[in-house]
Amino acid sequence: MEIGDKSFQLRYVGSRFDGARLPLDVLADLPAFRDLLVAFAKDNWRLSHADRQRLPKGFDHSISFDLVAIEEGSAMPRLDWSRQTAQDFLPGFSDELGEIVDSSFHHIITLIDDAAHDRFPKSMSSEHIRALNKLGAGLRQGEKIEFLGSEGQDGNVVYLDTHRRKSLITHVRETYQIRVDGLGTLQGLHIDGQISVLTEEYGEIRLSIDPDRIINEFDGNTGSDIQFSVKIELDNKDNFRGVVEVYDVDLIDAELLDNLMKCRSRLTELRNLQDGWLNGSGSSPTENAASTAERFIRKRPAYSREFGIFPTPAGGIVLELEVDGWDYSVEFSSEGSVEMYGIEVGGPEELEPQYFEGINPEFLNFFDRRVGR
Repeated sequence: MEIGDKSFQLRYVGSRFDGARLPLDVLADLPAFRDLLVAFAKDNWRLSHADRQRLPKGFDHSISFDLVAIEEGSAMPRLDWSRQTAQDFLPGFSDELGEIVDSSFHHIITLIDDAAHDRFPKSMSSEHIRALNKLGAGLRQGEKIEFLGSEGQDGNVVYLDTHRRKSLITHVRETYQIRVDGLGTLQGLHIDGQISVLTEEYGEIRLSIDPDRIINEFDGNTGSDIQFSVKIELDNKDNFRGVVEVYDVDLIDAELLDNLMKCRSRLTELRNLQDGWLNGSGSSPTENAASTAERFIRKRPAYSREFGIFPTPAGGIVLELEVDGWDYSVEFSSEGSVEMYGIEVGGPEELEPQYFEGINPEFLNFFDRRVGR
C-alpha cells in the first residue's frame, strides 16, 4: 500500500485465495472497507470542522475507490482512491480529503490492532457497526484479511480474522453477523413469504423469499432438502439470533437428492456391519466415523454421485472419488479425524496423507483446492 498515492491493498490469506482467486462471496468486503473508512472520515471531518453542523454536500461521494488489480499469490485486491472524483463532488477540498482518507485508514488499522490486544472502544456508531458486520462476514476459520503496508504493535502486518472480528463487534454490541452456506430440510411454508428450514447447526430458521417462489417451487415439497446462502446474526456465545439477509435458497435437484440418498443408504449398511466383517477381523465402523462422513457428504453434495464408500479394518470409513486424473481417498477414523491422500491416475505423482482434526474449514478448504471446486 502506498499511502501517498492513496492506494490501499488487501491480501486474503487462506487456501481458497491461492492463485489470485477471489470468491464472489467476499467481494462485499470491498464496499464494506470503503464504508468503514467513510465512517471514520466523517468523524475526522467533524473534529476538524467543529464550526460546521453538517457535512458538506457531496462528502460521501467524494470518497470513492476503484478496484484496479487483483495481484498474484493469495488474492490481493488493490483499491485506489480517486482524487478526481473527490474534486468533482467537493471542489477545492481534494487535498484535505486526501489527508482525511489517510487518517481514516490508520483509524481502521488501530481499531483492528487494538482488538488483537484486547483493547476495545467503549462504543461505536451504527454506521461503523454496519460496515464491520459486512467486512469479513464471509471469512472462514483459518482465513484472514491482511492490510498490506500496515504495522501492528507486534511489528507484523495487521489483519482481520474471524476471532478478531467477532471480539471487536461483540464488545460494542450483543451480536455480530456472518455469512453461512449450508443445507437443511424444508419444514413448512408461511403465507407471509417465509419458509421454515431445519438445519444441523442452528435448528429451525425462517427464510424470507418471494411468495411466487413459495407457490411455484416449494409448495408440496415439505421434507425435501434445501441448500441456502444467508447472513445470520449470532450472539457472543454463537447462539443463533436470526436471519439478516437471504442471498440464495433452492431445492436440491432430484438427481442430486437421489445421489445423497444412495450415500445415506450406504452409510446405513456400514453402520450395521458387525465386528469380524473382514474374514473374522475388522472392527465395525464407529458412529463417530459414520456421522463425520455423513456431515462431509452433506457439506459437499455435488460429489455424492462420485463417492465410493467403504469400511476400514480399524473401524473407520473411507470415501473414494476420481476427479481430474486423480484418485483421492478421504478417510474418517473411528474417532472422527480425517485424512486425505491420493495418487495420480496414470502418472507418478502422489498426495501424501494430510491429517485434519475433523470436518473443519481447514479440511474443507484443502479438499476444495485439490478437487477444483
